[in-house]
Amino acid sequence: MRVCSTICCVAVLLSAGASSFGQNRDQQGGMPAAASVKPSPTEQQSFDLAKSYDDSGAAQQAIAAYKQFIKNAPTSPLASKAQFRIAELLEVKGDYSKAFDAYQTLITKYPDTPEFEKAVARQVLIANAFLAGRKLKIFGMEIVPSTDRAEQMFASIIKNAPFSKNAPVAQFNLGLTYERQGRLKEASSAYQTVLDKYPSSSIADDALYQIGYIYMQVGKTGKTQDLSALIMAKNTFEDFLLQYPNSEKAAQARDNLASIGGKESGDLLAIAQFYDRYRNYRAAAIYYNDVIRRQPGTKDAEIARTRIEVLRSDVGDDALRTGPERAETGEKIALRRRLQAQVETSSLADFNGPSRRDVVPDELPVVSKPRLRTDSRDVRPLPTIEPALPTQ
Repeated sequence: MRVCSTICCVAVLLSAGASSFGQNRDQQGGMPAAASVKPSPTEQQSFDLAKSYDDSGAAQQAIAAYKQFIKNAPTSPLASKAQFRIAELLEVKGDYSKAFDAYQTLITKYPDTPEFEKAVARQVLIANAFLAGRKLKIFGMEIVPSTDRAEQMFASIIKNAPFSKNAPVAQFNLGLTYERQGRLKEASSAYQTVLDKYPSSSIADDALYQIGYIYMQVGKTGKTQDLSALIMAKNTFEDFLLQYPNSEKAAQARDNLASIGGKESGDLLAIAQFYDRYRNYRAAAIYYNDVIRRQPGTKDAEIARTRIEVLRSDVGDDALRTGPERAETGEKIALRRRLQAQVETSSLADFNGPSRRDVVPDELPVVSKPRLRTDSRDVRPLPTIEPALPTQ
């Protein structure tokens, strides 16, 4: 059973951090840690005006006043606090896309702000909401859910805060956006990046599980011409159980392995029956035996075993043998042994005879054949200018 929705909920909890959005806004913000100067009286007065609108609940006026303050004093120690409040107020108003961009401005323009991790956490939550189906607003009107917008958000978080404590969650959820869009190769790559860049994160087991899940879905939907996807899924889930035996998804991984085994044997049986139907009994026997080897004790294995016995009775063991069609005669065995002895002798360090590639048995004639052109690349291009005639 797929657990993407559960993973999203876990991601929300992980990204929320230790602080709550409902904290008293007087306790939020503050000057950047690197700042050593106090705001000027003019800056403080301008900021206090915006804050008075904020405290009275006039959100739109507060946003405008904070923006004007930042425009007039972009390097003020209060500028990052003003930018953070702009983002929070936009989020309270429900303008989540603009709120995300406002948090992004804070992260890029004021990277030393003490609200850095809070801002990234809020960005993750907003992006999660879009991934879960929140509708994007344009000119105040809700339109269709935008997975594309969620993709942009997660990619932006990873680019601008790759070492944030919320970066692993953003990277994982970027994989989810690709998966929702059917871009499975990119999704698998995004999950692999979690394992490569954040192997110790709490989301690493989810990433490995999702890689196996993608392979399993591809294999079961018949989008591949062979069993390679199911084999990769099987290997991934086995690795998952070895690395994360205590994961909450361990039981699901075991169920998936059992499901893959049944699907795999069914496909092998279908291939065997195909060859059987067209009287390619040797190939059929190979796949029948593979079913028995991979899924012993199953109904498919019993079907395969019964059919092999019928074929042996009808066409004989020689027709099903996968080795040489006929046993070597004594003369051929002797010839092969003499050739092998010559090759082994030529490989000795003190051997002074002909090179190994010139060694041939006495019984076989040396035939010199012209080299055949087998590819268009063997043909040299014609010269662009006709060569001059030879002179005496």
